[in-house]
Amino acid sequence: MTTADARPPQTSRRAAIMAAAVSVLAERGPRGLTHRAVDAAAGLSSGSVNYHAPTRARLLHLALEEVFRHDLDTATRHFDITDWSRPRAAVAITRFVTEMSDEKNRDRVIARHHLRAESMTNPELRAAFDDQHAAFVTMIVQTFGIAGDPVSDARGELVRLGIDGMLQRQVMIGPAPLDDEQIAEMARLLVGS
Repeated sequence: MTTADARPPQTSRRAAIMAAAVSVLAERGPRGLTHRAVDAAAGLSSGSVNYHAPTRARLLHLALEEVFRHDLDTATRHFDITDWSRPRAAVAITRFVTEMSDEKNRDRVIARHHLRAESMTNPELRAAFDDQHAAFVTMIVQTFGIAGDPVSDARGELVRLGIDGMLQRQVMIGPAPLDDEQIAEMARLLVGS
């Protein structure tokens, strides 16, 4: 086996770079997101990241793609409720917030916060966030509508904002996270159950 054969395929290397970018962003913030730091976090030789992300802007986009991909998987798992009701929606929100803020996923919440701040001066990141937020609100509104319990776009936006706020509160604000009952109560208040 040659050294070239031992290298990971480009797709797994790209995945490792994306995961490392999220990790570095969460640990070091936007200023610490450098090609060298991502190379090290991904366990790659210096300069390897440049192939997949030749610019810092591209590195930010890879991190955002990774964050959104995992967030969508988690949201789909929790919000795909066949027998929908407001109490079940509250349970789904509670479970989503709990999973998103656990040790395995908290870096994504922190990285998303940093990426959102970066989006204020990066129109492409801003557009990606706008699209993701709109899709999430649409999912909320459509799900309530399908269940025969229509809500307005404004109510859907309020639920999205509430979920975002709970995630930030769990991971970045306060001396200790909210307990399970507090999260459940907030989720019930959000959906009006």
